[in-house]
Amino acid sequence: MKFCAIFLCLVACLASCSAKTNEPDPYAAVSGFCEGWGKAACSTTVVSHCAGVEAADVTADLTSACVTSQQAFCEGLVPAGYVSTQAGVCLSAVKKAYSDGTLSALEISTVRHLGDPCNHLIKGTQAKDDTCTTDNDCNTVDNYLCVMKSGVGACEIPKVVANGTSCSAPDAACNPGFYCDGEHCVQSLDKDEKCLNDFECLSGLVCDATSGKCAPRVSQTNCAADGDCTTNVCDLPVGKCVSSIILSPAEGLCQDLQ
Repeated sequence: MKFCAIFLCLVACLASCSAKTNEPDPYAAVSGFCEGWGKAACSTTVVSHCAGVEAADVTADLTSACVTSQQAFCEGLVPAGYVSTQAGVCLSAVKKAYSDGTLSALEISTVRHLGDPCNHLIKGTQAKDDTCTTDNDCNTVDNYLCVMKSGVGACEIPKVVANGTSCSAPDAACNPGFYCDGEHCVQSLDKDEKCLNDFECLSGLVCDATSGKCAPRVSQTNCAADGDCTTNVCDLPVGKCVSSIILSPAEGLCQDLQ
């Protein structure tokens, strides 16, 4: 009898483990992932900030409207080639970014442009060492990204090297604020510094063809997108470059959070 009891217990445990293993992936499809995105983004803090009500006055209807709106935004954001392998990591980052109702430049990159760690959701068509222009050209699910050298990209698993050191290896990548000139990681050029190519300039700057110097894409008080700003944050509908966004009913970001 004792042997039978042990045997039945083992069978029950194996059946339980098998059932857990066979549970469907809730993020397997873009729709499921984006529903999870909406739930991660629409915390009580976010809903109260965007609706202009106290946290205690946030209703189920307000939260549901936020989730629906943010799910639709997400579905428009995720390109073809989605694979769910690293979806959970991304959604955790989305939840953390929105948790306090204030978004920094790095957090905006994550939740509005699929920046790190949400830049590992797409299995692009380009193989290792193939040319690319964006990360999503590569198999980001397996951690390949578009590593740029002198403005030309190749799909590699990046290994960040120290500032000023060699970046000649195919997978060598430079820190933010630096670019690979083909040989070394050199500091990106600031406004009014002489340049030859856009990639030499800091984020939000371009190499002006007339002056031959790095200059803002647009006036920093008349931006239309985050990429127009040296801060990487454009406060809409005001159209002003800022360092962070505090969510409020008047804030453009709240349009798809309510």
